[in-house]
Amino acid sequence: MKNLINKHHGFTLIELMVALAAGMFLLGGVSLAYSSISSSTSTAKDLENALDVIRFSSKVFTRSLKQTSSIPTYSDNILSVEQESGVLSCTGSIINAPFTEKYSHEDDSLFCDIGNGKVKILKGVNTISYLIDNNVVSVLVEPTNLPSQFNNSLVIDISLSQMVMNKAFQ
Repeated sequence: MKNLINKHHGFTLIELMVALAAGMFLLGGVSLAYSSISSSTSTAKDLENALDVIRFSSKVFTRSLKQTSSIPTYSDNILSVEQESGVLSCTGSIINAPFTEKYSHEDDSLFCDIGNGKVKILKGVNTISYLIDNNVVSVLVEPTNLPSQFNNSLVIDISLSQMVMNKAFQ
């Protein structure tokens, strides 16, 4: 009895080419998805860091400016805020004598000096500037890597509430 039809084992060249094309198509889709996810993650981290800078600077300046009983001064890129004794300073300590907080910006950091030398209190700030108008201080903060849809900076308006209260009860 003759061997029936000789059976081939393996794949034809066309089948291999179709499998290779399908594999490359799937690999391209996976790499595009990875690239998109990686970009989104990077943007989310940048935004998170920028929001932390804004949140911290808002907290520090709000505390400092709301408890002062005099109008702050701004000259030579230094914001000076006079404080009474017994209040929390920008470095986190309570000072038992009147003192002045001096905020300055160098490189990408915000510094505070209460008379003992500058202390770095925040990193990740491109620029920071202040505008004092009557009983309101506007703090313009530009964090590093803030996404462009935020115009690279945010303004924090802080009322000098201690001064407003003092004037109201005089």
